[in-house]
Order: sequence, then C-alpha cells, then structure tokens
Amino acid sequence: MAGLAKEPATKLLSSAATPHLTRRATLGLGVAALAGCGRARDPARVSWWAMSTAGENAPLLLPAFTAARGIAVDVQALPWTAAHAKVLTAFAGRALPDVLMVANAWLAELTMLGALQPVPPRLAAGLLPAANAAASVDGALRAVPWFVDTQVQFFRRDLLAAVGQPAPPTDWAGWQATARDLKRRRPDDFAVLLPLDWPEMLMTFAHQQPEPLLRDRASRGNFSSAGFRAAFAFYLGLFAERLAPAVNYAQVGDALTAFARGTFALLPSSAETVGDLARRPELPRDRWGIAAMPGRDGPAPGLLYGCSLAVTRDAADPDRAWALVDYLTTPATQLRFHGITGNLPSRAAAWPELAADPAAAPFATQLSRGVAAPAVPEWARIIVEVQQIAERTVRGEFGVDAATRLMDTRVDALLAKRRWLLDRGMAA
Repeated sequence: MAGLAKEPATKLLSSAATPHLTRRATLGLGVAALAGCGRARDPARVSWWAMSTAGENAPLLLPAFTAARGIAVDVQALPWTAAHAKVLTAFAGRALPDVLMVANAWLAELTMLGALQPVPPRLAAGLLPAANAAASVDGALRAVPWFVDTQVQFFRRDLLAAVGQPAPPTDWAGWQATARDLKRRRPDDFAVLLPLDWPEMLMTFAHQQPEPLLRDRASRGNFSSAGFRAAFAFYLGLFAERLAPAVNYAQVGDALTAFARGTFALLPSSAETVGDLARRPELPRDRWGIAAMPGRDGPAPGLLYGCSLAVTRDAADPDRAWALVDYLTTPATQLRFHGITGNLPSRAAAWPELAADPAAAPFATQLSRGVAAPAVPEWARIIVEVQQIAERTVRGEFGVDAATRLMDTRVDALLAKRRWLLDRGMAA
C-alpha cells in the first residue's frame, strides 16, 4: 500500500481521491467470486486455510511438523476482507478445508451451522482463561485457541513527551485532553487513527460499559442504553474535534508509515503490530511504546479477540487434521509464532517465557480483565451493521439519538430468528 502523504489536515486522505466499497459490498462480491470453489481432496495431505499475516507466515511452522509426523500440509493464505464470505460459500458447497483458522467472532455462527467438529478434551487443557472465554459458545469450547488478542494503543514516546506525557492517560477525559494537546502542537496532523470501517475501537469502548450490548437473552439490541450512548458520544467527539481523521482504512494507505512520520501519535491496534513495527527500520524501538486502552474512569476491561483452529465437518482425515492443530497450539510452536508475528500464545505455559518482553506486559494486563463479545451467530453481522451506522453518524447523517435507535432496529431485525427460537424453547 502506498504511504500516507504528509498533507495538511484539510487535504489529508480526501475521500474523493480514493473510492471504496462498503464492507457489505465487498463480502457480496466475495461470495459471487468464490462460489463453486470446491476441489478434489487428497486424504494424504491436510488442507489449511489461514488469514492475513498468520496465513502468510504459517508455512514457516510446517517443515518441523511434516518431518516429525510425515504429514504434508497445503496452506492457503486468505485476506480478511474475503475470508468470511469464502468460508460460508465453502460450507454450502461442502468444500471446507480440513483445518480452518477462524476469527472467534465467527464461532457461534459456524457452531449453529454444524460446520465444526467437537474439540478433543486433551486439546482444551492449559488454556488462558481469556482464550477459553473468547472461543466458547454456550459454555463449550468450539475450536482450539491459537492466539489471543485485545485492543491496545501503540504510541509515539517522543510526541507524547513533547506535550508532557510519558504515556497515554488511562481515563477518557485525560486521554482526550492529551489528544487535544497533540493536535494543538501539530495542527496539520492528528492525535489518533480510528478507521471508520474498523469496529474494534467503538466496540472496545462499548464493552467497557456496565450494560450489555444485547438484551432479552441476547435477542434484541441495547444500543440505546446509557452506557453505549456514552461510549458512542466519546467516540464521535474524537472525529468532531478532528483528533482523528474521518477516513476508511483503504484511504489510509500504510498506517505504520504514517505512524513513523508522526501523522498521528496514537495507533490502537492488535498484537500483530508488534511484529510489523519490529520490521520497520524507520521507527526505532525506543520511539514507540504500548499501553492499555483508556477506560471511562480509569483502567477498564478490554474486548477479547483472537483466532482459533478448528477441524471442519468436511475434513478428509480428522485424526491428521487434529494432529496439525495439536502441533500448532503447543506452547513451543506458539512462542515461535509469537517471535515471527507478535501474536500472543493461548497456552498459559508459554507466558512465563514472555515475562522479560516489555511489549507483552500491556497485553497481559488487558487480557487479564478482558470480556468476550456476545456469543450469538449473528454477531459478525451485527458489528458490521453497527459500524456502518457509526460511520454515517461521523459523517453527519445522524445524531446520537437517531443513530442508536436505528442500530437497535437493525439489530432487532437480525435477531428475529433468535427470538422465534427462544419463544419455542429451541435456543439457549
């Protein structure tokens, strides 16, 4: 991706210069393009789909497994933008791979569809509580957590020091005041990057609130609640004061290059960014740090993310497939993968090895007080719907009242089948 140009705030990332598809449109194109993607299955080889950086680096882990077990693995790296659509298309066509890397937010949906095989009890032992919670649906582990994650903020030490802060404050008011100081000092730049098509930040603020995002046994939206409205108003204020640019990720270009240039001083992101920054010589390690996300009144729960490994219903040889999952989720393999990508181990036995790593400490703190998203099959669609309305609100189409009512209306429609099943005692 091209680097983000160093331009005044009035010119930065003009939406007219970079047309973009909505996420819904992208998924629709993905379904159309990927339909009929079935292929002949070789039972002597294990097929594995993995996404993004994990998929790109997965082949580095496989020679040792093949040498030890004599099992060849065909790994296919998928972009996140098309992965969900491809998985659903493959399910419909009985063309799922043997092993599937799955975002934990998809697990309830795939469980409802019957797309995944049960996790062997031996692979459920020794997990971090956060990993177990993020990969469970209705109290049962649905896939083996491969790595855990949560939203933290990467920050430029030098830029914060220039406004008298060694690190970002831990409460909303202090954090926003620091963002204003950064903006005043560098008016042509921004304090923070919050791409409008990334729901992670709004969902992180929302899950810090006492009220749940879904009510009535997770069958209706609760986005008009006082807690969500407070989180939403705080989020919107960052754009209203131009502390964050009102752009989608496609318009950002290379976010890490922009971070290195000082286009923004705060970069909320995930553990993979540790590995990405380590490979960037333009931003030495002593110029950036990592801190937990701010809470309304101080340190607050973080939303649990991460990905898991599942053996699908279409696996040609489940025993071989589970052997690969077992190998990939051992503490030793997880630590090696952490060294390559920055992804955090799901096995508790791996974490003592990270005690001396300063980059791991903020994640450990945030994970220790993490909360899981609602485990309903519709959740992946819900967060897309909510974020699309949030983007329209940032752009001035709605006020908070109208936006939150519309979120509840749209979410209630998505959950209509769940209410029907609950009324008949057919859902948990």
